[in-house]
Amino acid sequence: MVCFQLVQVALENVAACSSISWHTNGTRVAQISLPEDVFVDNDGNIYVPDNFNSIQKWLVDAKSSIIVAGGSSGSSMNQLKNPVGIFVRNNNMYIIDNGNFRVQKWTNGATSGITVAGGNSKGAELNQLSNCYGIYVDDKENVYISDRDNNRVMLWTPGATKGIIVAGGNGEGINSNQLRFPLGIDLDEDGNIYIADYYNNRVQKWITDAKAGITVAGGNGGGSDPNQLSLPRAVSVDIKKNVYVLDTFNNRIQKWSPGASSGITIIGNDGPGSRPNQLKSPFGMRFDSNGNIFVADTYNYRIQKFTCVFSSRTLFY
Repeated sequence: MVCFQLVQVALENVAACSSISWHTNGTRVAQISLPEDVFVDNDGNIYVPDNFNSIQKWLVDAKSSIIVAGGSSGSSMNQLKNPVGIFVRNNNMYIIDNGNFRVQKWTNGATSGITVAGGNSKGAELNQLSNCYGIYVDDKENVYISDRDNNRVMLWTPGATKGIIVAGGNGEGINSNQLRFPLGIDLDEDGNIYIADYYNNRVQKWITDAKAGITVAGGNGGGSDPNQLSLPRAVSVDIKKNVYVLDTFNNRIQKWSPGASSGITIIGNDGPGSRPNQLKSPFGMRFDSNGNIFVADTYNYRIQKFTCVFSSRTLFY
């Protein structure tokens, strides 16, 4: 979750965060082959899973990256196989090790990981995962994972040997209690889950302990109109419950206010391309602690940074 608060303003002016905006021209801050996700920690360091079975880290203002996890393909604790997602909490990395059907936790400075979810081969049992994509870790180190092929979101508590279904799990479909290839996820401060429901072209909000989701973005068929999404892959939510959607096939980022029937384009919408104001099949999106947006601009082989217009502070939960 992202919470925007303007720095050095009176408390009553925090509501101005709802009108926050971004420069529409991005800056390339990293170059990497086919990035699928991106994470920015509280110090501004950038983490990206790559196609060479490792996690690459760019320190602030660095021109090149360093390998901080993996480096060779395999199933040993010091290896990764097709990592596709990452979340950093308390300087520890949580990595979706997709080819091994597991989530690995690499503590700060470690040379190998610890399995915190899955790792029991591909499958649909509660102790298994099948082609995961999205990940969120809360401050209690509970791990939330979008288990794509099983059309569910799982919660794995610390030390658990199996997960709990917290969204979906009712087969593939378009009904409100179903998902169809869930990808990116985020949580708000109340613990509600927001899911990029890829093939349903919508974002679903699952309130804690709910049996079904509520559509908060899209859900009007795949398309490029303001009330539509087309294959969304990532989602973020701020403290005002505004929902930000990486609308991948439309090469744009949409902002949906609470209760809105359509979204507003804040980044992109000039067709696919490689210009600073364009994206090309972007797969991942994160906010940093200053409200800047970082995009894994996959088929431009780059990480793009879109700078927040205001001086702001973002708090992650």
